[in-house]
Amino acid sequence: MNNKRPLVPSFIQHLDDKLLLEKPGVWSSRTHLVAWFVALYAVMLSSFCYLAFFDARQNSNIGGWVTFVILISLIGFICWLIYLLRFNVFKRYGNWLPWDGLKMFILYFLSIGMIVGVCFLPVGIQTLRANQQFGNEEIAKDINKMNTIICQLEYNQLPKAWKPDTAELVKPVKRKNINDAPTNDTTVITDTVAVAETYRERYRTVDSTDLKNSLLSADSMVKISDSLYVFYKSPVYMFAYTYDADEFTHTKLMRSAELYRKVVRPHHAADQAALQQEMAKLSEKYSDRSGDNYYSSGYGLVDDDGRTEDYKLKIYDKYHLDFINSGLRNAVQKKYEWRNNWSTYLRVFYYFTIVFTLLVFIFRHTTVRTFFFTLLAAVILAIFTGLITVVSYGDETTVFSFIVVYYIAFLALALSVKSNQKRTAVQGIGLNLFVFCTPFMPLVFVAIDEAMRRHAYDNPYQERYDYQQQALYYLVAEFAGGIILLVLIEPVFRRLYRKWYAAPEE
Repeated sequence: MNNKRPLVPSFIQHLDDKLLLEKPGVWSSRTHLVAWFVALYAVMLSSFCYLAFFDARQNSNIGGWVTFVILISLIGFICWLIYLLRFNVFKRYGNWLPWDGLKMFILYFLSIGMIVGVCFLPVGIQTLRANQQFGNEEIAKDINKMNTIICQLEYNQLPKAWKPDTAELVKPVKRKNINDAPTNDTTVITDTVAVAETYRERYRTVDSTDLKNSLLSADSMVKISDSLYVFYKSPVYMFAYTYDADEFTHTKLMRSAELYRKVVRPHHAADQAALQQEMAKLSEKYSDRSGDNYYSSGYGLVDDDGRTEDYKLKIYDKYHLDFINSGLRNAVQKKYEWRNNWSTYLRVFYYFTIVFTLLVFIFRHTTVRTFFFTLLAAVILAIFTGLITVVSYGDETTVFSFIVVYYIAFLALALSVKSNQKRTAVQGIGLNLFVFCTPFMPLVFVAIDEAMRRHAYDNPYQERYDYQQQALYYLVAEFAGGIILLVLIEPVFRRLYRKWYAAPEE
């Protein structure tokens, strides 16, 4: 056969011809052509993104890039559908071999997965470029260096006194029965010593949990007695800063208390000109001066009382720390984008791919009219469920319970196909919705369990809600749903569809 397709090399054309003659079902999926064109598109897109993301300090405009790529991928998906729908072995009663149903589903999943996966390329290339420009340890060390230099240069105007915070431990009154009405009564532990009276002008009461948190977060602490503590908070000496900069580094950022102990308190005279020159280099290295992309972190400008001290404003102004922190924030955010959000991206990829694959699989095994009636039935059920939930003041448990009831009804309609001698639209709709809902049912049951656990957690005397354990349940449910779907495709779904489609219409 002559190669009439543009950009398709001869070996892909030979593979296409061979599949058409020997495996028409596999050929009809066009997965080999999808893989080739997606690879070409991915190479061009990656090259363009690599050149465009040349400065990791600038504010990210990744949203526009992803939107553009999604639109191109959507066009590619439609083109693939046009070729896919030209030939259907199943509906033409061709040679349908064992495991062909599972094989076709996997091929659809791979084709759609490649089209969806390319949409994540801009984010990946942006992360790659940011990691090429800045190292993890490099950023953490430079932040510490900038804060050290600023503390040395501005030593004379830095405040040295630490702010005290006096806390007195109180013990809640215990109730014998968890059903007793809660009260605000507390028993104050008063075994304080006379020296504690000097701190009583302004103090707060804390319970054991608050005390533990304060002990972990305090810069310094003086224990007056078993119930009275004075926590001290260091003035702000950390001016260059961005969140998560030391999350994946051995070098940790020096906080204000550490800067005080290592730089401010043991102050030594330094070469001012050399320090200013080094600070200028670091400022040039990290400053984001991209016009509209200007960003102000404002870290440390406002204290706990909502006041802004003059020395902070002067230092931020003098060293252009808004621009520096903006560049640091943008670079770190891009560097760790995949590390921090890989599970979210993976789930987005999986759910978009599985939903579109299910829709294509259902469309290929049912009539056009029944397919769109199925979509209409799903919308009507969603509206009905929403109205019932609102009228009855229901919550998420109500919605998920309705889904379980619907699924049982879909199952009954699907199984009734075996005994029915005629093809009915109602059975087709039930079968389609049964197939579509199957991989998500484990998630529905886990969601019901989570809702019940959270309601129980509203009672403080019940078992504490474990978020990590619940996240593990969701992960297991996601795997279980996909496995159940693959297991049922060949022995259940394919046979039911064949039985329903082959039956005479009403």
